[in-house]
Order: sequence, then structure tokens, then C-alpha cells
Amino acid sequence: MAYAILVVSTLLLDFTINLPTGSLPLSLHDDGVSPFGISIVIGFGLAAALGGSVPIGGLVDRFGRLPIIRWAGGVSLVALALLAFVHGELPTGLVMALRSLAFVAYTTAEFAYASALVAPERSASAVGTLGMIGNIAFATSPALSVWLWQHGVGREQYLWALILGALGVAILFVLPKTHELPKQRRSRKIFMRSAWLPAIVFLVSTTLQGGVNAALAVITFHERGVINGALIFTAIATTTFALRYPAGRLVDRFGPRLVAIPAALAQAVGCLIAARAATPIEVIIAGVSLGVAWSAVVPIGLGLFFEKSSPRTRGAAMGAYNFAFSLGSASGAIVAAVVSATHGGYGLAITICAFVPAIALPYVLSSKKPQRRTQRTNARVARIVRARG
Repeated sequence: MAYAILVVSTLLLDFTINLPTGSLPLSLHDDGVSPFGISIVIGFGLAAALGGSVPIGGLVDRFGRLPIIRWAGGVSLVALALLAFVHGELPTGLVMALRSLAFVAYTTAEFAYASALVAPERSASAVGTLGMIGNIAFATSPALSVWLWQHGVGREQYLWALILGALGVAILFVLPKTHELPKQRRSRKIFMRSAWLPAIVFLVSTTLQGGVNAALAVITFHERGVINGALIFTAIATTTFALRYPAGRLVDRFGPRLVAIPAALAQAVGCLIAARAATPIEVIIAGVSLGVAWSAVVPIGLGLFFEKSSPRTRGAAMGAYNFAFSLGSASGAIVAAVVSATHGGYGLAITICAFVPAIALPYVLSSKKPQRRTQRTNARVARIVRARG
């Protein structure tokens, strides 16, 4: 029963919170904000996730999962409501930062709580289902938001969506405390190891495109005459949902370094197509190619982290993993802002994202493999790969 509640809450909240990904850049453009300013606004949220991902994990351990998940769900709805009224770069950017922090806290606490609902050997798959529900929401919510905006439903769509979001938060109060862990007086410290640098470099290089697309894709495709620029997000999320499991199995069988080669190639193709895409079909093709890459990026990153960590350092490894994702997305927003300021536009920014993974790839491939890698470790990596959604 508790797990079913989490599934419904995830679907409702993820769908609600992801609406601004599609329509907010269009609304800001309507307000007269330049592409550079839009990149800055998106960068606020990405920077907040970057700075908050590690300490939020400590807060969840210290204050409990249920209080954080309920509080974070409520704050995310407050942020969404504020987006219906605020205008300008700085106010909107601050609200986006609040939204991002709340969403990171919600997912962190939710996944931690879900992992305790089932037997240890099933915890990864249980969390993985929630991650896949999130992919479904991301595949539909931004595109629907753009469609509503094109049909005259502007920022008020965020207020209407609060009905769904409020229902998602309300049912969280039905969750039992049975699976809650005792509060800890001290949170576990997170350390960074030099052995994780290849994984961090790969993840940063491949997540740059996420920051660029979040900042500039929708408004750029809109200006090119594409009916719904958020189609690229739909294509990415749908393809990722379909291929994440087989991608994880490939990493399990052949190792993360070998699979990193076609992943980098798929991202390069997707970025180069997106740089010139001017029709819905071209946007979808670009999104599918990026989705192929993205389906493998997560298992590759986890594989690189886990082969250089032990069970005692797994928590620290996941902290570094989340940090790398946030750093890559935030760096992509910076690239978008700088290129926009120099009038290079989305085409140049996403083209840069095509070549950065290829530059990072030799370093990743030359990193030393662990001397021993048992079948049990491989299986554990594959299960957690599927869990990260």
C-alpha cells in the first residue's frame, strides 16, 4: 500500500513540477527576456541543485525521510505557484532555485523511503520503478505545457496544476512511519576520491547538453517554426525509458568503458542534428539519438563509480555521482548563457556539447580498471543502474 502511494504521488508531483520546463522559457521570452537572460534563470535552478545535492542527503538522514518528503513536496508546489506571478530574471531565477532544491529533497527522501519498503535484494528495482514513472512524467509534461501556452493558457496553467500536485502531497501523509529510520545526531560525511575523477569527467561532459537544452531548446525551436519545441524532451525521455534496462545490461556484460564509446557517439549525432533541426521530425530524431546516449550515461557513470568504491564508501560515491550530474547541467547553462551573450545561439552551444564527450573519452578509457570484479558486484551495479531512472 505504501509503495502504491509513492507511485501515485511521484506521477502527480513529477508531472506538475515539470510543467515550467516547457513553457517557462516561452513566458520569459514573451516578457522580453533575452536568451542570455533565460539561460541565467535556468542556471539558478541548476546551481541550486549543484550546491544542495550533497547536504540534502545529510538532512534526510538526520531529520527522517517522511518529514523531508512531505515538506519538500509542499515547498515545490509553493515555488510552482510563485512562477505564475513573478516576472523578471532575478525573481524568477530565485523561485527556480527554490523549486530545484525542493525537488532534489523530495526525490532523495522518496527514494530512501522506498528502498526500505521491500526486501534488500528488491530495493533497487523498487526505486527504479519510481524513476521510470518520473521519466513518463518528463516525457509528457513539458510538451503539454508548451501546447497549453500555444493555446492561450500561460502562467495560469501552473495554478491549475496545483490541484494535481496538492493531491500528490496530500496522500504522502497516509504513508506509515513503520519504515522510517531513527533520526541520527550526526550525518555521514561525504568525501571525494581521485579514483572517481574519470566517472565525474564523463558525467559532466555528457550532461552539458541537458543544461543547454533546458535553457535554449524550446525557445530556439519555437523561433525556427517548430510547433512544439519541447518535443525534444519527450523524445529523449521516451527513448531513455525504453532503453535504460538493456543499456544497463550492456554495461554489466561489457563494462562501462566499452559502452561509453557508442554513448558518446550517439550524443554527438543527437547534438549535431539538434543544432540545425528546423522541423518536428528533425527535433524528434535529435531527441531519440540523445535518448539513446542518455539511457547509457547513467549505468556507465554508476559502473565507473562502483568499480572504484566499496560498500563502506557507496554513500560517498552516490554523493559524488549526484554532484557530477548537477555540475554538468549547471555548466551547460553557463555555456548557453555565454554563447547567447556572444550571439552564437543554441546551434553553437549544442554543437560544443557534441564534441566535449569525445574529448573526455580518452581519459575515461585510459583509467585503470579494478583488478577484481566479481559477478555479484556486476549484478549489484546492474540493479542500481535500473534504479536511478
